[in-house]
Amino acid sequence: MTTAAKIPPITMSKLYVGNLPNETSENSLRQLFLEQNLACTNILVKRGGYAFVDCPDQSSADRAIDKLNGVNFKGSVLVVEPSVASGRKKVHSAFPEPSSISVGGTWMRAGASGR
Repeated sequence: MTTAAKIPPITMSKLYVGNLPNETSENSLRQLFLEQNLACTNILVKRGGYAFVDCPDQSSADRAIDKLNGVNFKGSVLVVEPSVASGRKKVHSAFPEPSSISVGGTWMRAGASGR
């Protein structure tokens, strides 16, 4: 009998950093984290004034939120909060609900009364 190796849980936490000045680079944002003694592993700055920052664990992410949310960075007040997945794909059933059903040999729309 063999036992499957347990996969350790993912401990990294992702932050959303919004309201960034347009000239913000990954290096300047990393410098801000370093100046505040905050750990981050990966920074991805997106056009439109926001970024995603990976922290090594939830505790580091919470500290970053506490220290940086509302801070003035190059003339902009930062919004730092947990990143949430957007646009999760809806799981479709292999058997979609029919638009009509057969009742007693007669076809009728699903949800329609049989009277």
